Amino acid sequence: MNTNLANAPVRSYSFPEYERAIMNSSLWATAGDALGWITELSRGVEDVRRRTGSDKVTKPVKWQRFIGGKSGVMVDLPAGTYSDDTQLRLCVSRSIRGNGDFDVEAFAKVEVPSWQGYCLGAGVGSKAAAVNLSNQNVNWYSNFFDKKGKGGKKYTEAGGNGAAMRIQPHVWSANGSRDEMIARVMRDAIVTHGHPHGFCGAVFHALCIWHALAEHEVPAIEMADEFIDCIGKLPIILQDDRELADFWKQSWEIQFGNTFEEAVDAFQREALRDISLVKPAFESKGSLDYRDAVFHDILIQLKCLTDKYRGSGFKTALAALVLAKLYSARDIADALILVANELESDTDTIATMSGAILGVLAQYEPSWKIQDSGYVVSQARRMACIAKGKTADSFRYPDVSRWKPPVNQSDAVAKCEGGFVLKGIGPLEPQGQEYASRSSVWQWYKLPFGQSVLGKRRLGVRSFARKSEVAPESLLLDSKRMEMRDEAKIDPVDIRNKRDDDMRRSTNVHKRAPERDRFFGVDKASDDVIASGFDDATIGRAINQCIESTGSIETVTALSAIIAKARLARIRGKARTAQNFGRAHSGE
Repeated sequence: MNTNLANAPVRSYSFPEYERAIMNSSLWATAGDALGWITELSRGVEDVRRRTGSDKVTKPVKWQRFIGGKSGVMVDLPAGTYSDDTQLRLCVSRSIRGNGDFDVEAFAKVEVPSWQGYCLGAGVGSKAAAVNLSNQNVNWYSNFFDKKGKGGKKYTEAGGNGAAMRIQPHVWSANGSRDEMIARVMRDAIVTHGHPHGFCGAVFHALCIWHALAEHEVPAIEMADEFIDCIGKLPIILQDDRELADFWKQSWEIQFGNTFEEAVDAFQREALRDISLVKPAFESKGSLDYRDAVFHDILIQLKCLTDKYRGSGFKTALAALVLAKLYSARDIADALILVANELESDTDTIATMSGAILGVLAQYEPSWKIQDSGYVVSQARRMACIAKGKTADSFRYPDVSRWKPPVNQSDAVAKCEGGFVLKGIGPLEPQGQEYASRSSVWQWYKLPFGQSVLGKRRLGVRSFARKSEVAPESLLLDSKRMEMRDEAKIDPVDIRNKRDDDMRRSTNVHKRAPERDRFFGVDKASDDVIASGFDDATIGRAINQCIESTGSIETVTALSAIIAKARLARIRGKARTAQNFGRAHSGE
């Protein structure tokens, strides 16, 4: 791979340029999700007509959908409503701290279990992962679920696109090396997806966005081979991440029935075969004049229109790259409209991933209505600030040591001090009508920082939350003050000026913690301890920083275990050396 791609793309941009690229990538990704979700899992044109009143979708519109399975309800969805793709992307964004660290424990133990209470359009694998993470004995690196029965899913069989569709914030906020970004993507992906198609598909999509940012172009199809070659480095990258190497990999290999190295090698062979099926479509320039037919044929070649592979993590990521390349010189909206009307494909996820790639290069924002566009933008701007080393706030989660995740979908929305809350995330302001069915009620709510959720609660609200289970109000770049453009009806130029003013104010609000007092993650802390020769003061400072920064007993335990393991290894090494020395001098 081109060596200049090893460094973070952010270095080649001024801050306004980078901010604009990340904002447009985020907005177009959300637009693709909103458009594609209208037609997702539709059985034909009749379904589309029943949902929207038209045979084809060309922009987000008001529509209706049955939510909640057999005991669910028909719900009115405003124009621009997004699905689990954007919901989980926002969960990931919140989990990235102001200093750039990915708080994987907060993501796995707070965000994902609480997401059950408002998830829209989620797949079987992601739901099974969320349910299992509600178990207090399950950590982010040990989510080896095995949901038995009809439609059940096993962790090592979870190869869908539920991870790939959400990992963009790791690329947007990256200011280090490509390998460091890949390690963060892997930490994220393995929380819910344990099949190589799931986590390797996430890495592949991340590399597509990384290239688009670094080279200011949609990757050529030939680059896909290089991305797969880069994925071959995963065993080495994992070796440098102690928690993945020591706590996840060994257990995964037992569950999967193969070594990680062999599994990645097998994935590479499969992926290269898929890429070879795609390449001929780009060899004839004339074929690009028939982009719609070309893309449809490629979906058939990749088997993305079949039940077995429709939601494959890697195949979806490859299809998104193909669509982005076919439409790299065309209007992004045309590309998203095309895939939204490929009714047997995973319409919303291909569209959201293509939108994320194409949006990097866009010179304009979507003109469509997009739900919570102000909050989407505020998170994108925060990612840009993190990548550029500017001041950025962190979402304040509840005290994890006292936190009990909601055990199911209906328990995530609860009663607290006379109002409703989304456990772990914040207070809810009811919006509009209630949709009741049997023992449950669905209703639209607004969170204080600007996100809308269609929450499910028990009828009569039998679920109650303690104050310790509710996140304090977040400080995310004053996002509550950023009104949605479709509601406020402000001229886009005025909105951009307001964003610029808000950003200038927000960058002066909080100073970064002194370098010495900041916690840079378990890896860096354990490296410092080992380099100090296990100095008592260094050990104490590292553990105190970990406690204060993460508030996580499990993370502190993991750090302590790594330090203890390294210390014991050194002690035993010295003992063996002394023993060998004694034998050498005793004639043994």
